[in-house]
Amino acid sequence: MSNSSSPILASPPGDCCAQGFKHRGTPVGQKIHVGGLDTYITYPPKEYENKPQRIIFAFPDVFGTFYVNTDLVLDHFASHGFLVIAPDYLQGDSVAQYYEEGVGYKKGVDLAAWVQPHREFAIKATPIWIEAVKAKFGTPDTTYGCVGYCFGAPFAMGLLAHGGVSAGAFAHPGFLTEDDFRNIKGPLLMCCAETDFTFPTSSRHRAEEILAETKATYHVQLFSGVKHGFSTRGNPDDPNERWVKEECARGMINWWNRFL
Repeated sequence: MSNSSSPILASPPGDCCAQGFKHRGTPVGQKIHVGGLDTYITYPPKEYENKPQRIIFAFPDVFGTFYVNTDLVLDHFASHGFLVIAPDYLQGDSVAQYYEEGVGYKKGVDLAAWVQPHREFAIKATPIWIEAVKAKFGTPDTTYGCVGYCFGAPFAMGLLAHGGVSAGAFAHPGFLTEDDFRNIKGPLLMCCAETDFTFPTSSRHRAEEILAETKATYHVQLFSGVKHGFSTRGNPDDPNERWVKEECARGMINWWNRFL
């Protein structure tokens, strides 16, 4: 993880991180246990069996690994030829259980107090999990990518900083500092909302300055008319929000196809 003294660019999750719409669909992946964590794994179609394996490490937001919205997005990635795998670093204690659509976050629940112990656990558990996944599912020819949503963004950035993945992406990130952008060694796709409490315009511009200074390979998707959470919890019945969600996923797939 980054130096704690480095200036903060993406803040810890706030109330905007516990809002959104529950999506409709039936996930097709499986629940397994690897590296000490329950894990969601979803496989590419059989047509990809004889092609080089590409694994995506997916790091979910506070709604968790087994939330339907999360799993449907990961299934979509898998359908385009990737083996996608995500850790339950929240240990089953997803924000989804404290949230009611149309009502919001339940009173009496302190999101900041909830986040901190989960973050401390995830920081310790995730590196062990990554190595276990590579040992169990990787081959000498496997290439790796990663994606992080909000709470999960630092784990994707960590992989980009320390090697082991060919390209990474995040959407509406939390918990990032200047050093997280300064230290990356792999290509980064940033999927951003015009309005985002955790990653405001000034922070995005500073991140772009750092990436330009370090001559990083990066691309920015910036979407108007949406806010934090658009990539996983947007309103599927709103034409713009649905298009943004789908375009964000398409951008990530194209990014991995370019580098993996």
